[in-house]
Amino acid sequence: MEYRPIPCHESLRPFIRNYWIINAHGTARGTQTVFSNGAGSLHFYLSQAVRVNDSEKLHRSMLYHQEMNSVGVVTEEGPVVIFGVEFVPFCSRMFFKTAFVGEFQTPEELHDEEFTQMCSNVHEAASLDARVALLDDFFLKRLTEIPANDVNIDRLKDVFDEIVPTDGTVACPPGSKEEFSTADLASTACLSQKQFTRVFNKYVGMNPKTYLRLLRFHKALMELQQSPQESLTDVAWRCGYYDLPHMTSDFKDICGFSPSQLISTGAGLTETFGPNFSGLMKKKIKVENII
Repeated sequence: MEYRPIPCHESLRPFIRNYWIINAHGTARGTQTVFSNGAGSLHFYLSQAVRVNDSEKLHRSMLYHQEMNSVGVVTEEGPVVIFGVEFVPFCSRMFFKTAFVGEFQTPEELHDEEFTQMCSNVHEAASLDARVALLDDFFLKRLTEIPANDVNIDRLKDVFDEIVPTDGTVACPPGSKEEFSTADLASTACLSQKQFTRVFNKYVGMNPKTYLRLLRFHKALMELQQSPQESLTDVAWRCGYYDLPHMTSDFKDICGFSPSQLISTGAGLTETFGPNFSGLMKKKIKVENII
């Protein structure tokens, strides 16, 4: 499988992490497990339509929401080409006129004719450059429709730069605290915890505790990916879990697999903290602020 990130227009980079494309070849019918990394994503299945979970309905485009359980995407034998958009966690809802419902939606289900037409144009485009241009044009236009000087967007940008920097730097500079808490993040946003939770829910689509839980899970995935021979107990402790059973329970809840089952696949597990997405998180997350 070949994964390649693609830069979006410079003006979109505070709101969209990047576009990307995956090229693979399936030797048989298979199911790809997709689970949330705390950010919304838009997928265009260019080479073949796919089935999602147990549905027999075929889909060519899908918007996956920020808070979702694991989803099974079924592909048939042959080329698998997926073109996508990875949003900054607090920004995906800004670009859509209809509220998100459930874990994922097709363009038609959003009842947004302009968005539906753009998705159709992406599939019909003759080249990758043309598809990138279509996305840039669409999101730049939507950007002009977002109310200017939204102070909460600035506040959340400060918060997410604290959690997972978008510039590829390390999130834990020398001398800083080693743990996150909802109170810390609210302080960064200059809001009370109650106000912060309300704003976070509105823009990110989940509460801060749920988001921190997802980040802890993805940090553990990255640790397992980088050091598959390391003790699972050591990884659990370093990533902020009470113990290995606690981490195992969290993994099964979020992605449907235990840590050892994921390691046994030998596949790349996560890019949430990779340099192509949003930097490296070095702080631990306080368990008492999650469970």
